[in-house]
Amino acid sequence: MRPIDKGEAPNVRFRHYQDAEACLEERLGAYCSYCEFPIQHVPEVEHKEAKARGGARLAWSNLLLSCKYCNARKHDVVCAGEKDRYIWPDEEDTFHCFSYSSDIPKLNEDYLIMKGSAVRKRAERLYQMVKLENIPRSPQDKDRRYARRSYARRCAEQCRSAWEKVMNSAEQEEYFNLMLELAKATGFFSVWMDVFQGDRIVRQGLIGAFKGTPREYFEE
Repeated sequence: MRPIDKGEAPNVRFRHYQDAEACLEERLGAYCSYCEFPIQHVPEVEHKEAKARGGARLAWSNLLLSCKYCNARKHDVVCAGEKDRYIWPDEEDTFHCFSYSSDIPKLNEDYLIMKGSAVRKRAERLYQMVKLENIPRSPQDKDRRYARRSYARRCAEQCRSAWEKVMNSAEQEEYFNLMLELAKATGFFSVWMDVFQGDRIVRQGLIGAFKGTPREYFEE
């Protein structure tokens, strides 16, 4: 799960929480803050603490961008005052809490053992709340996250194979830039980072390409 830096609250007054969408997208890109799905239509402004259960409606600290799949599953689970029971991508290093070595994200047990049981429980609660492991089993389940994540992995793997062939050639820089544009279009930052493990050049490029990604969590 990509960690994000929203920055300080913008110097504007929101009349409605939906008004924050433009500022969030400008700072973070049009991606779901939870599953990293590329949001091609209207992003949903999501409240970490549900507005229907006492969460601050307009507070910048309570707002994130979400796809409709994560937002529908999260719904109003988190009451005001319960935020600390979960881990949040705009507050902590969520990247290392989860593993993207397959098409279904999992808890990164090795990392979470080092962080302790309290952090693991908070990560597990968020994972379960938005159902990151969901695979549609029936036509009624319209969740596209798994299919789009799988597509992003195939694109990343093909890019890595081609990248290894053009490295140190005249085409390297052009291909590098095209590859980053494809990554932004397909989304799923953590999938691309997983596929390019060990390649510091590309991983640093990805961190820069996905705006709002704090570099301090990725010192290698």
